[in-house]
Amino acid sequence: MTNEVVKKYEHVWGGDPSNLLAGYVYQPELTRKLDALVPGALNRESFYEIILWKLNRFPQINDELLNNLKGVSSIEPKAHRRAKSILREMLQCQGIALPMASTILRFLNPNAFQIIDDRVYRIVHPGMPKYPAKPEKINEHYLDNSESIYFDYLDELHNLACEKLPFSSADRILYELDIKLGNKIGYKT
Repeated sequence: MTNEVVKKYEHVWGGDPSNLLAGYVYQPELTRKLDALVPGALNRESFYEIILWKLNRFPQINDELLNNLKGVSSIEPKAHRRAKSILREMLQCQGIALPMASTILRFLNPNAFQIIDDRVYRIVHPGMPKYPAKPEKINEHYLDNSESIYFDYLDELHNLACEKLPFSSADRILYELDIKLGNKIGYKT
């Protein structure tokens, strides 16, 4: 059977199926790292890297950006625009679109940032077009639009926040509200 497959697709790979490996460029840096993984060295970090590799969601950020992210913890509530450069830099990283960037910011400073996702965005901005998907090639329009949408979204969450709907947990409360309302992902209200 094996020889039959090799012969059947000979017109594609010539005489050697391994020739196709030259075109395999899926998550190249992480693939090299995981290919070199010694099973006995498996830890939680490498386990998560394998999962993220498969999901094609492995973010690639440099050490400088990772270090700069630590500074967002000092941003005061309602001063979220101070994170403009960090947000834009994250959006330019492979594997990080607006929902992931907002998630990172939210866990570093929930008093200034909240997660933007389909469910909460729909509650905060009913009937509005969804925030932009990340294009294959990043451009200024995408960065400007994403920044504007996210910061306006945070402004609106601050407007909605009150004692019973605290800003620091608004994303989670409104996420659950959308579920309780019976909405589905992709469904517009």
